[in-house]
Amino acid sequence: MADESREPPVTIEEEAMEQKVRSKPKINHLVPTFMLQSVKGDIISPWQYKEKKNLVMLFFDPRSSSDLAILAEFKRRYHDIADDNGEVLAIATGPPEELKECVASMDFPFPLLSDSDDRVREEYGVSGPTIFVADKFGELKMQSAIGDDVDSIVNAALSVLDLIELECPECGVASWPQE
Repeated sequence: MADESREPPVTIEEEAMEQKVRSKPKINHLVPTFMLQSVKGDIISPWQYKEKKNLVMLFFDPRSSSDLAILAEFKRRYHDIADDNGEVLAIATGPPEELKECVASMDFPFPLLSDSDDRVREEYGVSGPTIFVADKFGELKMQSAIGDDVDSIVNAALSVLDLIELECPECGVASWPQE
């Protein structure tokens, strides 16, 4: 007599889907690298900034008015980020042409990148507007979903950038003052 309480066998496809787990990069680990096209047609990678700039990677949806408001706030505060040796990489869902249309009138001072197949979004475990801050060696220092209080998130990112610059031996105080 067969045991009717048994579940049907799992297919290979079902098992593969269960094994695919989204996990965000971990703090103090290297961020995953990628190459994405910007709205200007350039191919951009975080490693282009290695040993030069700290990175603020902002994931957003250009079809969402609240995400565009977040992007506008990062544009407004961009000079503060740049003053802390930071660069913003804004990473959007959808094809570059669609992204270009959505942000045509906004004139951003930082690269807007198209993750048309959502590969990078999946690799970073992102499901909504999210920020990642990495030092100039690619080590992740901060990650956070962006909610309604965008100003607090920008301030937190700026604090992390300040700390990175203080920790950086070639960027910080060359020698401690003598008393």
